[in-house]
Amino acid sequence: MKYLFVACATLLIIGCSSHNEHYYQIHPQALQDAIKSCPAKQPTPLSCEQLTSLAVAMNEIAYQLQTNPQAFGRKILALQQAMASQEAALKTKADPELKATLEKNKLLLEQYLAVVRWLESPES
Repeated sequence: MKYLFVACATLLIIGCSSHNEHYYQIHPQALQDAIKSCPAKQPTPLSCEQLTSLAVAMNEIAYQLQTNPQAFGRKILALQQAMASQEAALKTKADPELKATLEKNKLLLEQYLAVVRWLESPES
């Protein structure tokens, strides 16, 4: 019973928490909805200006996908290959700079795949 309460409380906290930049980067539809309601309902912790600049960046990614899907797919594959080699290098030697680059690439890959899901899924 105690575990059920903890699980429900955690879900409630997560569900009611405000969305940050990373959330909107991997949920383009939520970003679009937040911008539509932005003047009337100021989202927190991001301002309308921050949401707009984030939307511009996401639209650039979407434009790349729509103008040349094959090149965009190659870009995703190249990023995945780079990440695999970075992970292999990190297993042999700890390098904080390489680890930071790997984290940056993971976020970029998440953004790319989120845009693909958003634009290419049957529900969109």
